Amino acid sequence: TINSPEVFGLHANAEINYLTNASKKLWADLLDLQPRSAVASGEMSREQYIDKIATDILSKMPISFDVNRIKKEAEGESSPTFIVLVQELFRWEQLCARMSRTLKELRRAIAGEVGMSTELDALGTNLYNGQLPDMWRKLTPQTQKMLGPWMVFFLRRYSQYKGWVEEGEPKVIWLSGLHIPETYTAALVQTTCRKYKWALDKSTLYTSLTKMMS
Repeated sequence: TINSPEVFGLHANAEINYLTNASKKLWADLLDLQPRSAVASGEMSREQYIDKIATDILSKMPISFDVNRIKKEAEGESSPTFIVLVQELFRWEQLCARMSRTLKELRRAIAGEVGMSTELDALGTNLYNGQLPDMWRKLTPQTQKMLGPWMVFFLRRYSQYKGWVEEGEPKVIWLSGLHIPETYTAALVQTTCRKYKWALDKSTLYTSLTKMMS
């Protein structure tokens, strides 16, 4: 017999969480067990497919933000939300730099120009399986997305940052597109307290539901 979670003092939903994680691990293991042997004549090989994906992602990489220039142009502006923007852009640039560097190194390794390291081999496997590479995951907001949906998420984040830099702070912001949304909501509280001269330690943020769909 299988003991229920209550036997161990856990909520019944703990079993759902366990089974979900076990299913995800099983699926990931099955993907890793895919053969790496040569394919039939005329078909795209594993290395060609990985190189194609890497090239496609590199072609979609956005133009870098000049964070230092942005800071200089806004010299004297010390609003909490602007500080959050600068911090977000620094993290964004770190992610983009790692993506570009690792993809270029992977393409060189596939071409035989450099050795295929363990990290690059893992990157290639992730791209082949449509998974978000582990070496990128550390620099991006926590997510369970696969590579395709994550790239859509990645480009949407860039659009929000670009609009914020070029047009000023947006009136409506996509919190999920920020690396650390909590810093922005905290900055809103600080900005409001400065405006109305309220005590920061006695102020908080609350939300109210609306019927707006978009």
